[in-house]
Amino acid sequence: MDHSVSQKSFPTQKLQLAQDLLYKILENSYDEIFVIDGAGRIVYVNNACVENYGLQPSEIIGRSIWWFYERGYCLPTTPVALRKKERVTLETITSIGKRLVVTSTPVLDSHGNIELVVANSRDITQIDQIKQDYEQTKLLLQKYRKEVTELRKKELLATDFVAHSKQMRNIVELAQRVAPTDSTILITGESGTGKGVMAKYIHKMSKRKGNAFIHINCAAIPDQLFESELFGYAPGAFTGADKHGKVGLLELAQNGTVFLDEIGEIPLRLQAKLLEVMQELRFIDVGGRNKKEVNVRIIAATNRDLRGLVKQGFFRGDLYYRLNVIEVEMPPLRERVEDILPLVVFYLKKINHIYETKHSFSQASLELLLRYHWPGNVRELEHVIERLAITVPETTIEVEHLAYLFRQVENEDCSVSLPALIPLDAAVERVEKYLVIKAFRQLGSSYKVAEALKISQTKASRLIRKYCSVQEFEALRDRG
Repeated sequence: MDHSVSQKSFPTQKLQLAQDLLYKILENSYDEIFVIDGAGRIVYVNNACVENYGLQPSEIIGRSIWWFYERGYCLPTTPVALRKKERVTLETITSIGKRLVVTSTPVLDSHGNIELVVANSRDITQIDQIKQDYEQTKLLLQKYRKEVTELRKKELLATDFVAHSKQMRNIVELAQRVAPTDSTILITGESGTGKGVMAKYIHKMSKRKGNAFIHINCAAIPDQLFESELFGYAPGAFTGADKHGKVGLLELAQNGTVFLDEIGEIPLRLQAKLLEVMQELRFIDVGGRNKKEVNVRIIAATNRDLRGLVKQGFFRGDLYYRLNVIEVEMPPLRERVEDILPLVVFYLKKINHIYETKHSFSQASLELLLRYHWPGNVRELEHVIERLAITVPETTIEVEHLAYLFRQVENEDCSVSLPALIPLDAAVERVEKYLVIKAFRQLGSSYKVAEALKISQTKASRLIRKYCSVQEFEALRDRG
């Protein structure tokens, strides 16, 4: 055996293996690889050209790069590299619609002349399709967001309150005048009078109506959590805090309205910080260092006597006066008797629709609803109608179905509460007021009140006018 021949052929074999390996790598590359000589002739192209141009390598190799471009297969990127003698990256679209990113890199000889240009082409058609899908998804999200906003507007429209009485019409007119401004509003009134509905109505009529309406029930948030809930906290602000921090409710309401319900329950220690937000529209979250700017409108509500709380030292005077720029006082239902029947119609229609029922009230039952004094106000009226719609099997709601209301009042209001020691005249007046109001609500006429209390009709009429509101007197007079 001639060892000299085998030793000489060994490097040749290694070179052949290396060439075969390189060929396999090039031919199986996802990216297209073009090699052009210094004269602009295509000397190599891999199989990716089939996918990009619809041409076989044999149809391309040996041709001038200008032949390739003149027939519109793609834009002339390589000639730019030939001319500039520097790497060029361009985006192009091939004749069969493939979107490519082509990078042409010139290879220079020792004299600075172009020896080769290696062009690498990456098909980004799928990436482009993903981008298009992403943009379509964004458009769909915008559409859905708009639909949600419209649904929210319809929901707010559905919560508009009934305002037939002159007193309520005046309140609605006031709300409409102040809604377009950014003035702080304090809504006062007993529980159930519709303070939350009024707050939503003002927001809906304002320039912020397209942004968030954040309802914060100050009475429902524990004192120790109030600051972090309202103002948020920075990452790692305290043990157990979310490592990413938390955005507070004020910040979530950016460019919208914050409704601070039961404002009288806000902890005294945080009232100064709330005042600062209202004055400067800036705050620092819990554990944070930098002040955050916030653009919100504040509407507050309470069923408590804030002025009295200020005198007792339980509420800051400066915060009270800052909140009470415009006060909207919601009257109790017993003082807007003209609205009772329209409210009954409104809620009965709503609840019939929800439960798919066809209930109606008899005339006698409507008379009884007018006599009832509604301690829970509009909220109680709505719940009474819902209870009746669910529990009454007959279509018509009669007087006997409402008997529980008056039994409940008698059980709750069976005595007059007096301080340990007050002047006798004052005590007598309290008892007299209690008996006259109770008798008039139950009986509905001064004649029957006089008969029940064993007094003259003239005195009964005078006492009724003294102790009952004008609205209640006009609505219940002679209905017995």
